[in-house]
Amino acid sequence: MARTIARITLAALLIAALSGCSHGGSQSEVRPAADPNLLAGCGPLEDQKLAAAIGVTGMRQQSAPTVCDWTATNPGGGAVDITYAWLRDDTLAREVRIADRFGYGIERLVVKNFGGMYWRDPNDPGACAVTVADTGTVTWWVRNRDHGARPDSCAAAMNLMNATLSVDGI
Repeated sequence: MARTIARITLAALLIAALSGCSHGGSQSEVRPAADPNLLAGCGPLEDQKLAAAIGVTGMRQQSAPTVCDWTATNPGGGAVDITYAWLRDDTLAREVRIADRFGYGIERLVVKNFGGMYWRDPNDPGACAVTVADTGTVTWWVRNRDHGARPDSCAAAMNLMNATLSVDGI
């Protein structure tokens, strides 16, 4: 419960610090190239593509826009929480400081030429995130509500990140 409160507090702090990077309106699977905010709102993936990327069913969006949450059901029947955030003007260095401050383990990585990191909650093997940075940060969190390590939340978060970057032709 304390981790959930910390995660909500973290999201609220990020929203307050970096407001202005989202918009309302409906999402289409691929936005027109003229839209300069491809990552804004709840990202470029429709719910069906999001669900297919990580093999879940029953996608239901919980919130929007700057930090977006969904709930879904994994193949074993357990509930999964999924969070997407795009923070314009954010940096990977800042995300590393935040992870350190809240006690998350990190592992640096490169995804399609973008520097990034995995976030791991040492108290919850069912929670994992992937963040990549360029002119801001994009993050996908996946959390198995039963706190189990299966299905693999890090693999699911990476699948979502790859799908997001692929929409932009990367």
